[in-house]
Amino acid sequence: MWDSAEGFFGSYYIYWISVFLFLGYGASLVLLYLTGILLARRSIKRTKQRSVFLRAEDIVSATDIPSVTIIAPAYNEGLTIIENVKSLLSIQYPYYELILVNDGSNDDSLKKLINEFNLERQDATFITQPIPTASVKYIYRSRETKYTHLTVIDKNNGGKADAINAGVNFSNTELVIFTDVDCIIEQDAILKMVRPYLEEDDKEIIGCGGGIGIANDSIIKNGILSELRLPSRLIPMNQVVEYIRTFLLGRMAWSEINGLMLISGAFGMYPRKRVIEVGGFNPKTVGEDLELCVRMRMYMEEKKIPYKVVYLPETLCWTEAPSDYNILIRQRDRWARGLWETMSLHRKLFLNRKYRKMGLLFYPYWLFFEFSAPVVEFLGIICMIAFGIFGWINWPFAIMLFFAAYLVGCVFSTIAIFMYIKNFDHYTKPKQVVELLLAAYLEPFLYHPVLLFGQMKGYYKKLFDITSGWGNMTRKGFKVLKK
Repeated sequence: MWDSAEGFFGSYYIYWISVFLFLGYGASLVLLYLTGILLARRSIKRTKQRSVFLRAEDIVSATDIPSVTIIAPAYNEGLTIIENVKSLLSIQYPYYELILVNDGSNDDSLKKLINEFNLERQDATFITQPIPTASVKYIYRSRETKYTHLTVIDKNNGGKADAINAGVNFSNTELVIFTDVDCIIEQDAILKMVRPYLEEDDKEIIGCGGGIGIANDSIIKNGILSELRLPSRLIPMNQVVEYIRTFLLGRMAWSEINGLMLISGAFGMYPRKRVIEVGGFNPKTVGEDLELCVRMRMYMEEKKIPYKVVYLPETLCWTEAPSDYNILIRQRDRWARGLWETMSLHRKLFLNRKYRKMGLLFYPYWLFFEFSAPVVEFLGIICMIAFGIFGWINWPFAIMLFFAAYLVGCVFSTIAIFMYIKNFDHYTKPKQVVELLLAAYLEPFLYHPVLLFGQMKGYYKKLFDITSGWGNMTRKGFKVLKK
């Protein structure tokens, strides 16, 4: 049986072709990571230099800074809604509004908000709504002067993207920030996020993203992160390493060459005018943050308006990461489906000179190294099994290659961790450094295979047109200290 199979495949030809293809793909990834390290290092240096000349305390005292609206969708967040809203209301910025969109919750979220903030129901029909959304029932505003910058929108359920669009419709500021209601935002985050909009004069800033951190097992007091701790469980600990590597080496590098195609939905700032012009978030995709950023870039390219999408390396927003494998798989399943949908919706970008670097470089990168990476890895595993059955594998060479790939991955993670520690003061204790490094070295064995499974599960659903929504992202909640 194996002899006939070997003859059919042309003996070792398919083996060596596969080996060279996989090695070439891996070598390309290594070169891209090395380039990313150099670009990220330069970007961090430039960002620090700029912050010396335009500090947060200078911005807060200025009178000509842009107005900002924070838009936070909420669905069945009754367990933590009050603490979360208080956190968002504690942000330091002179001209900002908070719009919380209750997206058809069927728990006691709205009732708690009404009681805690003394909200008064008002008619919503007089508001112009340029972006179509599910119907809005009422808006609520507080009778108390200390909460005058809080607005609660109560609408029928339409999903996260639809809820954010409703918030955009009701906002009237120059800039809008999209976040999740369960995120903890640094108090000076808006002051730092508006800095690029004040500095840039030759190109329009159409998007600004801030660093996202993992706050599992950390201590929250009065809506503020009072003590940052590393997660006690390995799964969220691995995500700390992953976020450091992804945000620091990935998005900082792309920001340096104006190639950033994604601003995290957990914390991103946009000009309201541009969001409305492109039609807001697409409620038909589960990767609405990636799709919006790509669509806005396409819009600016088509209008031939000079623009930039920037990323700030500082961690300005803290979130709770999935703490068990089931929730993690659902999250990565959704991310994979969102990536598939965006790549498909905007496939005309591929090698399209009309969109310049975006069509010739940035989109192809996402297609070959973000979208295709799980597929290549999965096919590599299949090939290893098949070649092993046929007896084609030189096991000493294969083992040596495996350890080489493992060590290269560990080196990149180690560089990212130490770059983060050097430039930011979040994890400075020796014990924390050791724990991060240990998580990084265990990641390929205990964490990465789960990510691959979740990604391939998402692709499988898209390939066979299996309908699936956001999925249940059950959270345990932060550790909150009362006053």
